[in-house]
Amino acid sequence: MILVGGENLMDMIQIDNQNENALLEAVPGGSPYNLARAAGRQGVKVGYVTPISKDKNGEQLAQNLVNSNVSLLGPRVTAPTSLAMVHIEDGIPSYSFYREGTAERLVTLDSLSKNLTSEVSIFHIGSLALTGGKDALIWEEFVKRTKENNVKVSLDPNVRPSLIAEPDVYRQRIKNLITEVDILKLSDEDLLWLFNDSADETNALAELELITNAELLIVTRGAQGSAVFHGKKWHKLPSHPLEKLSDTVGAGDTFMASILAWLIKNEKLNQLALLELNEKTDLLHYAGKAAALNCEKQGCNPPWENELLKYMKKHL
Repeated sequence: MILVGGENLMDMIQIDNQNENALLEAVPGGSPYNLARAAGRQGVKVGYVTPISKDKNGEQLAQNLVNSNVSLLGPRVTAPTSLAMVHIEDGIPSYSFYREGTAERLVTLDSLSKNLTSEVSIFHIGSLALTGGKDALIWEEFVKRTKENNVKVSLDPNVRPSLIAEPDVYRQRIKNLITEVDILKLSDEDLLWLFNDSADETNALAELELITNAELLIVTRGAQGSAVFHGKKWHKLPSHPLEKLSDTVGAGDTFMASILAWLIKNEKLNQLALLELNEKTDLLHYAGKAAALNCEKQGCNPPWENELLKYMKKHL
């Protein structure tokens, strides 16, 4: 099982204007939440451990997970659902968040630890859950407990600078986690923000290589594709062409979910050091195609397993 922790929220997306007022559509979201849905659609067992509200937004969030074959392992609570205001320009989203006193932040170390059963093969964490507050400290401690139980950990910080009250504290937290996790994904923007003393990406990558112990390190560059650091070597892969760009919401989450799903389905998760990577490796094409298919749909709407298998049989 892939155990997933981190925020769930409703994206309030402006879709039109009426009488000089914005018309908003409420869409379930949150980076780890999106990843759970994407992985659940690809034929692997997924459990989501973050609390979900009992309000109407929470009902929709919970039902969407269930519909994507994700098990709800976290409690349902009376606190409200977190909100994100989303503005999309040229297919690229920007966000502002409202998370004070909300359901997804009501985590405890004991309730999380109960889910570390023998069925769990990897725990994934990232995004807003690590930005600050008591819950960020709990997630950080849970990563340590997860490692003590010989469960692998994957991390996607998905940095949101506007939400980070103490940048230096946050940077140190993420760098501490980078030394512990087995699989790490960063966007090129995440990389430069986290290593803000570096003059350019080359220097930032060099700093990252010095501190990470991840057996699989992935840097995504949007339309410029991605690069994977494995066995002390970088492997580059161009992005998959799109028939039509709708937006990029959830593309990175779908990419990361597909990496984890592929590793589990191909029984490679416990053999990361032995992976053979090159420009033709199924793993990279599989994840890249999944992200591309998501970008062709509005919002985060990850592809199902049959869509991806159909593509893989046709092209590889």
